Amino acid sequence: MRPLSLNHVAYVTWNTAETVRFYTQVLGMKLRGHASGTKVSTGETSRFLHTFLEMEDGSHIAFFEIDGVGRESHQTPVPQWARHIALNVESQKTLDQWEQRLREHGVEYVGPLDHEGTWKSIYFFDPNGIRLELTYQSRELTDDDEAKAAKAVSEWARERNQTAAV
Repeated sequence: MRPLSLNHVAYVTWNTAETVRFYTQVLGMKLRGHASGTKVSTGETSRFLHTFLEMEDGSHIAFFEIDGVGRESHQTPVPQWARHIALNVESQKTLDQWEQRLREHGVEYVGPLDHEGTWKSIYFFDPNGIRLELTYQSRELTDDDEAKAAKAVSEWARERNQTAAV
């Protein structure tokens, strides 16, 4: 059993207005909902605004702006490119249109890059430093792809004396 689809991915923002502008005007997403308050799921208390930006399939990227939380408190040793959100586009033509749109909005990007002959992707950062990827998957993944992935994971794990999960 596995989850059906993406509902939302949540990140912190330090400027809700700038974030909403970027996601609505540059990426064309819709601001669809919010939650606000002071009680959070961990039992802690912090005043927050949680905004939900909807993609065409109904899934969301959500952001928390939290009183008293500064940008510097979210720095980690993880490489900046590692944490990212990959968003599907429907065709190579659409990916080309996104590249033009990013250019028109003055958004610096990398790509398109070809990954394994299956995905072509454009990478850029949102105003919060979150890495975004717009990707066109040119073919369905097959059982052969699954077997190759399992082999790669096993080899990676063996080299590092890890227990492989596949």
